[in-house]
Amino acid sequence: MSSKRAYVLLADDDADDCEMFADRFLLRNPGADVECVSSGYEALSYLRDCPPDRLPQMIVIDYKMPGITGEEVLRALQNDERYHRIPKIMWSTSNNQKYIDGSLQSGAERYFTKPPDMRGFDTMIDQISHLFRNPPSGNN
Repeated sequence: MSSKRAYVLLADDDADDCEMFADRFLLRNPGADVECVSSGYEALSYLRDCPPDRLPQMIVIDYKMPGITGEEVLRALQNDERYHRIPKIMWSTSNNQKYIDGSLQSGAERYFTKPPDMRGFDTMIDQISHLFRNPPSGNN
């Protein structure tokens, strides 16, 4: 990761999804970076060890990961002031309403279901890119 570039922290245990997200996101945001970790535990460790001036501009988390879920990661971040201004996005292969509601209640700005095709994936990345460039004011 470059020294002072804005970046997204992506937590997903599927290496192909990480690579596809990074490729498509960086096409739309060439001045940014994507830092990938493969579990919720790694995401929490990464954020805990991250200097305050190098926190990500956005956090994208897969709901279903081994160990702890994306929702549990959000809950762990919810009461820490350091992360309140960072938009958090949940994405998953599941569109289970329980997962969606729990994620939004735990601090996710948005919940995206991973689309089955590239057109849908690109549309989702466009929306995530918009949130990256224009973070909502007064985040959780």
